[in-house]
Amino acid sequence: MKKIQILILATASVLMAGCKDGFFSTESPSAMDEASVFSSARETEQVIAGIYNILGEQNSYRTRLGAYWVSYNTDIEWHNGGNDYTDYSMTKDGDSNGDLIAKDKNPWSYLTSAIERANLCIDGIEQYGDTTDANIRYLWGEALTLRAWLYYEMTKLWGDVPYSFKSLDVNTTESVYVTKEDRNKIYDKLRVDLRKAIELMPFSQEIPWGNAKNNVERINKQFACGLLARIDLVYAGLALRPDMWIVGGGASYGVQPNTTDGDLRSELLGEAVKYTEMVIDYDGASVGGKLLTHYEDVFKNICANERAYGRTETLWEIPFNNNVRGQFLNRMGLYVNKRALSHLSHTTATSKSNAKISMTPQYVFMFDANDTRKWVTIAPYEWDYRSDDNSDIKQSTGDSLGASPVLYQKLDASNKFYLAKFRYEWLTYDVTNDDDGLNIPIMRYSDILLMYAEAMIGGIQNDVPSYKGKWPATTIFNLVRQRAYGDTKHDVTNLTMDTIMLERAKEFAGEHIRKYDLMRWGVFGKNMTKAEEVFELFGANSSRGKDSEGNYIFDMTGTDYYGHMNPYVFIKYTRDDSYATGGPAYKISEIYGLNLDEMGNPPGYNSDSDNGGWVKKESFWLDNGSPVLAGKRLFKATVASEIENHQYWPIFTIILSANPNLWNDYGY
Repeated sequence: MKKIQILILATASVLMAGCKDGFFSTESPSAMDEASVFSSARETEQVIAGIYNILGEQNSYRTRLGAYWVSYNTDIEWHNGGNDYTDYSMTKDGDSNGDLIAKDKNPWSYLTSAIERANLCIDGIEQYGDTTDANIRYLWGEALTLRAWLYYEMTKLWGDVPYSFKSLDVNTTESVYVTKEDRNKIYDKLRVDLRKAIELMPFSQEIPWGNAKNNVERINKQFACGLLARIDLVYAGLALRPDMWIVGGGASYGVQPNTTDGDLRSELLGEAVKYTEMVIDYDGASVGGKLLTHYEDVFKNICANERAYGRTETLWEIPFNNNVRGQFLNRMGLYVNKRALSHLSHTTATSKSNAKISMTPQYVFMFDANDTRKWVTIAPYEWDYRSDDNSDIKQSTGDSLGASPVLYQKLDASNKFYLAKFRYEWLTYDVTNDDDGLNIPIMRYSDILLMYAEAMIGGIQNDVPSYKGKWPATTIFNLVRQRAYGDTKHDVTNLTMDTIMLERAKEFAGEHIRKYDLMRWGVFGKNMTKAEEVFELFGANSSRGKDSEGNYIFDMTGTDYYGHMNPYVFIKYTRDDSYATGGPAYKISEIYGLNLDEMGNPPGYNSDSDNGGWVKKESFWLDNGSPVLAGKRLFKATVASEIENHQYWPIFTIILSANPNLWNDYGY
């Protein structure tokens, strides 16, 4: 049976989700036994291709696990698609949710199938492979790391899950009907595996296997080190857990340490320091190397399909074929109106953009004025194609435009501050349908730096790491800030967990990280409750009060926000035809009046006729004088009492019905 499975995987590898330019360019092996497959690096790679292949399936990372179903809403990101989509990542039961489940094609099934393929590959290499051969050793490490990442993804989504680190034996009931296990047991095994993988694999630039060398679409030592550190920090942190292990469920729940052993926490933090330091030693502790000089270039490189490890900030990306598979940009990118999609450069698609991720109002005000990450992450506009705003463009630029529609950035209201890190206009290849083929970034170098700093200061419980790194935590932390501000004026000298929490919010918004950071810090329920309160305050009506000049006052009692709201916003347009497939295109070049206390008129604006190139519009926050967010919520009112317990997904009913040894916790 196992032999047949191996051969099916090897043959199916030609259907890879997104490997480009001959990633797996060899022909599929003909019928042969396992010893023949795993004694050859070429054939072993074909089996590993079967693991990657699953990542490109519909309810796997092609859409569901790579889009907003996974980790939104949070205190900084929310799905603006309406009440049917709010609190998607917290409370959906998976039974009636057709978006996540379609018979046996659901995220749980795909992840466990990919794990089984990894088990088959690892078993085969360990039994038949020449583990002294550098190519086989690399592929062995790649398979171990992929399996570790897949298991981490499962614990991230469901908490305690079954585990099996040997390929399936269909002749035993215990192998088929696997029961749930305490996730700490899984973390213990993953740590062992990742240390082995790090020993086996070279750094990306030194991988001997040509298809994988210096390629962020393939696993490497740097990513394995980062994944080990990420798991260590989760393991050493806090988590929602049953108060006792009861087979079949029935326990109460609460946020508890993953381990109560202070010595183990110290070991975990020390390990995180050691292995992030290993990456920093190799990739550099300065701005301008692996940590790119400009924040915007990080995401331009992703959109430009830059795969060379030495020229990007990503450590590993899930690969997809350009314009063939994968909808990450379509779901997670800057919104493009259907009218505009076929007119924007590199798009001839006539369907639509499904982007619905917006940044919460409070997130807009987390940034200092000089932080360059703000307007890379947040776009208070969408792309449109029509003639409605031609008069605004004429007023700002002086260009003579007729009644014909033009491509332009249309100002949006505060309920649509879109995630802007991933943009069609940054592509270097043409997209003709919903499958844009943009790779999904899984880990960036700035995460290595911030994990190092967090582990060095002792994490959420202020432990002393067993291994102290060679650099002070502040030195490494400040590299991220220096890139954000372009200078050292904003360096911190007293690094705290509060500072790290805020920095990670500003650095990683929209990258499926924030929710799981809040969970491992034990502040998910607290932060979400506060975020909902602030969200409602931003949508409050005039009873919140006005000043003597009639401007709304945001008196956010009990929050970090106090200030006045300009009843107007002013914008300037600049023509840039490079954004269009043909004809003129206009982008918003300056905005005034978005920030609290940014009152009055901008410099140069004296009147509508003497405007200095500024166009006066109603405020982002107002709709005919009333707050845009009035009546909107970050999550449903019925969720409030469940917000702490429903951090994880439930195990879907279709899975429970197939395996009597599984059950749901957390009140599902």
